Amino acid sequence: MVVVELDGSISVELTSGDSKPCSYTVIHEGEQVAQYETSADPRTAGGRIGLRNIICRHVSGVEKSAINDQLSTEISKNAEALSNELDSE
Repeated sequence: MVVVELDGSISVELTSGDSKPCSYTVIHEGEQVAQYETSADPRTAGGRIGLRNIICRHVSGVEKSAINDQLSTEISKNAEALSNELDSE
């Protein structure tokens, strides 16, 4: 599992899914607010946009552009760990 921290109150746990390649759990202020599986890899632009949209849909008061920037930065920082996690199948 790889945990990506965003803005202090939001984190995303990324792991390989059971039925699809990627599984995300979005946590806001210690509470799980969303969990889903997808074929969209968060290391791609499309995957990040999908993850951003899920975060913005389930966490009120966040700006899409700020979340997008944070996801890009944090996913880049965790690229090796994400590759190990998601490409291990």
